[in-house]
Amino acid sequence: ADLTALVDAMDVAQALQLRHTCRAFLTDPVPLELLQEILATANLAPSGGNTQPWHLYVVTGASLNALTEAALKHLSGSRGSGPLEYKVYPKKEDLPADLHQAYMSRRIKVAQDMWQLMGVKREDKAERAKALMENFRFWGAPVGIIVTVDRGGDKNAWGHVGMMLQSLSLLAVQYGLGTAMLEAWGNLGNCVYEALDIPMEREVIWCGVALGYPDSSSKLSDMATERRKLQEFCRIFPGFESKSKL
Repeated sequence: ADLTALVDAMDVAQALQLRHTCRAFLTDPVPLELLQEILATANLAPSGGNTQPWHLYVVTGASLNALTEAALKHLSGSRGSGPLEYKVYPKKEDLPADLHQAYMSRRIKVAQDMWQLMGVKREDKAERAKALMENFRFWGAPVGIIVTVDRGGDKNAWGHVGMMLQSLSLLAVQYGLGTAMLEAWGNLGNCVYEALDIPMEREVIWCGVALGYPDSSSKLSDMATERRKLQEFCRIFPGFESKSKL
């Protein structure tokens, strides 16, 4: 879709419908002023007690390449990551059996759809590993962002940062940009902390964000994912009137 034509008329519902994880970007640079506008506006996201427990480290050009090189070097070595700082996905034993099955079926469906678009066969472990490495190249995006959460914050602080990331992704759509949220950037030991001089004792790295203009010639730029129906995740209690009665 030609997102730039929608900038003036965009509404929140449209932005939500158009937002997909973008894994194919043009090399066109994102103007600094536009980047600053998006990030400053995303900072208006709600947080409990106005705590604003998020921090962003934004790279492009040589600094992005240096971060990518540091991550790939770390991954190709002995790692030495130590204990996980957080679990990207819950362990099987921590979930009811039906919920574990639901999570796994959704994850597998997304992965298989992506591999198909990339021409990667499920049984080809080497090509699957190579595809995973694209996370650390920000999928070719000209802008990479590392997102951290105040280490002293509890689970609710991570939710607050999530609201900021949602705001960022919708603002990106408004301006014709694409995003990808990349939790692969978490749990890399000291690697990213050292590369970007992030104070490890104060902040914990949650994820990366790829940001740039989508390459609409690639199906990887707007791969849609399935969503549950309203009645599968929401209970609406009696007492509401339908529109037809108003």
